Amino acid sequence: MLMNTVLLVDDDDNWCFLSKKILKKAGIGEEILTAHNGREALKKLQDLTANGEKLPDLIFLDIKMPVMDGFEFLEALTKTPELNLDQTRIYMCTSSFHPKDRERAELYPIAGFLTKPLTPEVLKEL
Repeated sequence: MLMNTVLLVDDDDNWCFLSKKILKKAGIGEEILTAHNGREALKKLQDLTANGEKLPDLIFLDIKMPVMDGFEFLEALTKTPELNLDQTRIYMCTSSFHPKDRERAELYPIAGFLTKPLTPEVLKEL
């Protein structure tokens, strides 16, 4: 799967900055978009759809964020039929090791659950 567009959804600017560097070095994502919370990400996806643009190939989604967290974002996605994410792989990214987070994440159509930080090794596995 060619991954031209990536969306990083995380309120931590440092994590987004480092992740962008790692993604670029790995040759993933000609375009890397960012959103600081789930609501901002949902708006970006809706704007892309409204403008007839392609949705991201890959989304890295943090769990704990202000305004709208990762789970609230996934719940909103399931209630937004105009967003067709069939060609998008969503990975939950978190520093949480809590098993309940992993169990809850598996209730949604995600491709996987990753522990921060992103590394070249983790990206190769994707």
